[in-house]
Amino acid sequence: MKKWLDDFKLALIQENIENLDSLLDDLNLKDFAVNIAQKSKNDDELRKNINLTLNQIQALLQEAINLIVIKKDNKAHDIQKFQKALKYFKA
Repeated sequence: MKKWLDDFKLALIQENIENLDSLLDDLNLKDFAVNIAQKSKNDDELRKNINLTLNQIQALLQEAINLIVIKKDNKAHDIQKFQKALKYFKA
């Protein structure tokens, strides 16, 4: 899971939507839960580790959503500019 988190952070920094998409497809919370349960010594440690990791995932997903919204808005703005330019040249 640490590698997945690191890869996701890197993809966010690089604003690489394709990598983010691929990483989301690879996310397997069931395996994560099984692995962390095996490594945890008691229930409190298990809860702490799961909550810590899930909070990181939640924050990263929120940043990914924000990035996608910004990129979508920029693309929409560019399309509007091209439509206006096209309309100008046709006139």
